[in-house]
Amino acid sequence: MSLARASLLLRQKHTVGSVSLIQRRFASHDSHAHDEHHDDTHYSREAGFSTPFWRNTVLLSLLAVGFYKWAPSPNQDVYLTQWLAQYTTPSEIWAAINEKHLLLSQQASDNAILQADAKRPNVHRYRYPQILDTGSPHLQPVGRVADMSSTAVRSG
Repeated sequence: MSLARASLLLRQKHTVGSVSLIQRRFASHDSHAHDEHHDDTHYSREAGFSTPFWRNTVLLSLLAVGFYKWAPSPNQDVYLTQWLAQYTTPSEIWAAINEKHLLLSQQASDNAILQADAKRPNVHRYRYPQILDTGSPHLQPVGRVADMSSTAVRSG
């Protein structure tokens, strides 16, 4: 190997090694070099009845008591109940739909049972099925003419 080539290889190794060292330093180095000490003297507020949890609890309880006091009784016919009744389907229609569905389901199950129990018809298998072709007019050889000498023409 020539000296020029050996020196070139050494330079490449040295360059590659220095780059990787620099990358390693940046990868493991913290760039936020500050000496800031955090104080642990921060204390939370004293827990009492003025926290948002207790405020929300009191508001929800007042809302529940108010709703119970002024809400309509179950036997009153209010506007919301009338509006919902206007857009709901009557029970008679649902009963008719359910009965129709029941009949169609029963018919479908009967059809499935019929198909599951169905058997193929018995077929007679011939030992030599070519026997059926002996009387066929299509099996006559080319040029053969049927003997018509014994036929008589009838007058009408």
